Amino acid sequence: MLSRPSPVKSHPSPDKSTSQPPSKRKRSQPSPVKSSATNEKRKRPTAEECKHVVSALGKIHPDVVKENQKRREGFIDRKKKKKQKTNKKQANCTPVTDAVISTMLSQNTTAANQNRAFAGLKEAFPGGWEEVATADTSLIEDAIRVAGLAKIRAERMQNMLQIVKEERGEANFEYLQNFTSTDAIQKELSRFKGMGPKTISCVCLFALGIPEFPVDTHVLRISQKLGWVSASTSREAAYEYLNDVVPDEHKLDLHCLLVTHGKWCYNCAANGKPQFKPKEKWTCPLIGMKSGKKDIKPKVKVEKQVKVKKEEVKHRA
Repeated sequence: MLSRPSPVKSHPSPDKSTSQPPSKRKRSQPSPVKSSATNEKRKRPTAEECKHVVSALGKIHPDVVKENQKRREGFIDRKKKKKQKTNKKQANCTPVTDAVISTMLSQNTTAANQNRAFAGLKEAFPGGWEEVATADTSLIEDAIRVAGLAKIRAERMQNMLQIVKEERGEANFEYLQNFTSTDAIQKELSRFKGMGPKTISCVCLFALGIPEFPVDTHVLRISQKLGWVSASTSREAAYEYLNDVVPDEHKLDLHCLLVTHGKWCYNCAANGKPQFKPKEKWTCPLIGMKSGKKDIKPKVKVEKQVKVKKEEVKHRA
């Protein structure tokens, strides 16, 4: 007679720690309360804050807003021509390539030197980027020397142009206009030396009209000052976060206005020393925004400008 097997229920439940330690399972599932609190805290800047900053800084720096409006009109016009298939190639009309090279020249130098270097490059090589791709590297160095790091920049610039020339038959990056994915554009540009996240983000924003939020030293400093990111946040980490949080419709204006404001404002410039002296006296509209409360408008009046600055300096000291 066969013995009847014991019911499963009669066996003591096995020690879970021998097969799947509960400690490990707990570590893989973070506390939802903690995660929720963290996400709630990281929602700044709000859409309302972004809108207010754009509006307030736009009144102080109207030229920036006007320039961005021209950019938008240019993007719309380019799309219309592309849709109507009337966007014929013109000699040396390479807005995307211009943006790639110009942004590369902006690294670790002033805007004035960047512009002079780019103008020098265009003057030295009237044949366009095809001529730059085949020129003696020393000639490229001479043309952009004012921007500094001439040898490194010239080599990287020429190497990029030579690679796309070999792969696509033309020494330019205009083919990026046919890409339908931002990720694809970022992946394509990131394979070249000297094309970091900020440079690529600038190309997407200024040359292709893609909503991106580049983070340079001015944007990072003011974002930290406003409490949008912590004081220890790196520029790369700030870009990853802010690019996700800032609404697309505000990215172009907010980026450009923060960069300009960081160069002109005593309150927001590095060490309180702006690169350019304001032509008119004004109270920084960003004062009082760090709390992130609903009422984000500055509570100080224009006539109290001098007093506010003295109190602020005393507080920081």
